[in-house]
Amino acid sequence: MKAKNLVILLIILILIIAIGAFFFIQSNSHNTKVEVISDSTLQNGDAVQIVLKDEYRNVYPGEKVHIKILDDSGWADNYDVVTDDEGEASVVLSTFENGNYTIHTNYNGTLFNKPYHGVDSLVIDDGY
Repeated sequence: MKAKNLVILLIILILIIAIGAFFFIQSNSHNTKVEVISDSTLQNGDAVQIVLKDEYRNVYPGEKVHIKILDDSGWADNYDVVTDDEGEASVVLSTFENGNYTIHTNYNGTLFNKPYHGVDSLVIDDGY
C-alpha cells in the first residue's frame, strides 16, 4: 500500500514539474520574424536579403531559415540559409524569368524562440 501511494505521489510530482516547465517556456518564448530587407524589385544577380529577429529587435545569428521563391505558375526554388553574426542571410538570384514572385520564409524556432512563416512579394525585372 505504501509503495502504491509513493508511486502516485511521484507521478503527480512529475506532472506538476512538466506543467510548470511548459508554462515557464511559454512565458519566456519570444516571437520571431523574418524580414525581407532587399528591394521588392530585383534583377538576376541581385540578392534576396533577410534578417531574423525577435519582437525586441534582437537578431539571431547561426539560425537556419528556409526560403522558397515561387513563381506565378507554382514553380518553386528552395534554399536553406544560415544567418550570419548580424542575423542576416541572402540568396543570389540567377536564371529567373521576368515576372512576379512570392518569397516564403520559414523559421522553425527553438525552445525559447517561436516559429515564423512569412510571405512577401518580389518582382524580377531585368529590363527586357
